[in-house]
Amino acid sequence: MKVILAKHAGFCMGVRRAVETALEMVRREDNGIATFGPLIHNPQVLDLLQERGVQVLKEVPEKATGTIIIRAHGIPPAQKELLAKSGARIQDSTCPRVVKVQVIIDKHRQQGFATVIIGDKNHAEVEGLIGFAGPSGCVVSDGSDVDKLQLTSPYIIVSQTTQDEAIYDRLSRMILTRFPNGKVFNTICDSTHKRQAEVRDLCSRVEALIVVGGRTSANTQRLGEIARSMGLPVFMIENEDDLDLVAISRFSSVGVTAGASTPSWMINWVVRTLEALPGQGDSVLGRFWYKLFWFLLATNLYVCLGGGLLAYTLHLYQTNKHSSDIFLMAFGYLFAMHNLNRFRDQKSKKINDPLRAMFCRRYRWIFLIVSSALLAWALMIAHAMGRWEYLLLSIMSIFGILYGVRIIPKPLSRLVRVRGLKEIPGSKALFVAMAWAFVVVLMPALHSDSMHPSVIIGRFIFVLLFAYIRCALLDVFDLTGDRIVGKEPLPVWIGAKKTIKILYGIIVLLALLLIILPLSGIVTSLAYWLLPGVCYLAILIYLYDQGKINQGPRLEFALESLFVVLTLFVWFGYFWNQAMQVGN
Repeated sequence: MKVILAKHAGFCMGVRRAVETALEMVRREDNGIATFGPLIHNPQVLDLLQERGVQVLKEVPEKATGTIIIRAHGIPPAQKELLAKSGARIQDSTCPRVVKVQVIIDKHRQQGFATVIIGDKNHAEVEGLIGFAGPSGCVVSDGSDVDKLQLTSPYIIVSQTTQDEAIYDRLSRMILTRFPNGKVFNTICDSTHKRQAEVRDLCSRVEALIVVGGRTSANTQRLGEIARSMGLPVFMIENEDDLDLVAISRFSSVGVTAGASTPSWMINWVVRTLEALPGQGDSVLGRFWYKLFWFLLATNLYVCLGGGLLAYTLHLYQTNKHSSDIFLMAFGYLFAMHNLNRFRDQKSKKINDPLRAMFCRRYRWIFLIVSSALLAWALMIAHAMGRWEYLLLSIMSIFGILYGVRIIPKPLSRLVRVRGLKEIPGSKALFVAMAWAFVVVLMPALHSDSMHPSVIIGRFIFVLLFAYIRCALLDVFDLTGDRIVGKEPLPVWIGAKKTIKILYGIIVLLALLLIILPLSGIVTSLAYWLLPGVCYLAILIYLYDQGKINQGPRLEFALESLFVVLTLFVWFGYFWNQAMQVGN
């Protein structure tokens, strides 16, 4: 089925800031952490925060310890004062857009202005704003509220930040007609405006719209109302379990948008479920190809085949000898390590990619048996190659298996705050890249007597950097799930934006090395044939960074094609050299 995902679906800036603040405090602090009221309007996120020990307070405690986080919607100033007196440390996570409205109201209240808030009665944000307006504040939700207004002093009109812009304009004009000379402030969040405008655009391009978000989320409900007003069938859901797959399969194209409190991983769940659903008019061949390409991703078969082929091709390029053992050893080791370690990574995978996690649980014994058999096969091949090859692969295998195991004793782990290799901040991508470089470059090099040390080092660095970029970018895709379950790959440690900047820097470094080292004679001209792979990676990262392509199976498949792309160009280089030798 054709699925179009709205560009601005999911967490707005204020919600992301509040959730990341809560998760960061869970990571850094040992004392109790609570939020005053639900942090955001999404039950699934709140449940996950509760699993990490974040409690929700419904009343202001007389005495409290630890940290209390003020919800993204803000609270009345009187409640904030009481919280401060409770003895707890207060972390204010009020959305900056909401703070701006609070400041406008407070400033004009001190100047003698009354406040009219256009928004939903009993909404958390509106209740907080009323606290700043004081007795002269009132809430308008519809035309009947305008008829009941009694304004006897100068006044201002502000909006709940997630209000529908068309409704705000209509109600504010009605108020101004009855009570002229009021001051109007358009305090609707820019994110809300973009989200609503995008829904109107989506409605002209799809046959139905799925809106993902909490049932208590006002901005989520508003997106559905906009689509219905344009005559489009709308499905309001909280998660993929709410999808009416029978009804949706009647359409050939659907749009997906989400409220400001809906996390990216929930949106991905829905999108991936829909993409796997046969739509009206989908061909049998098209469904087959989609299932095949999803299977190759879900089993890690595709990327490991790419690694095996690259190892085989690099060895062929250097020695001019075909060796299926090189391919089988690299493929077997990579497949085993990727899948064996995935058994210990189900928590974050369940969040980031539930379909794949469910697939792995269903066939876990098959994965376990096949992975163990391939690892044994790879070790047998290494043993036949020689003592050093076998020793190196054995050490790599032990480290790979121990990567997800808590091997540091408790007394020591309290000091270093690390219980295993995978808990070292930012280490995941480096360990994975090292494994790739060892098995793709170093193992075949040990089996060859004709490779100069400088060539081995050069290739090792090239493959290491390529593998590091791939793994770090995958970690950016999995940022939300990793943060929630407490993992600390590079994007969790320093942030997604800084990680992307680092990847751009590594790409520039890699391109310079691929140009300079062959010119200096340190490595062979093979390096030139890896440059298209650098361009390929740079394009993928740029398109993702600019929002031109969304995270999902297609982007992941494109990224996992990296080693296949590198292999193809190395093959071109090999045949080019053969042709040149024949010509000479």
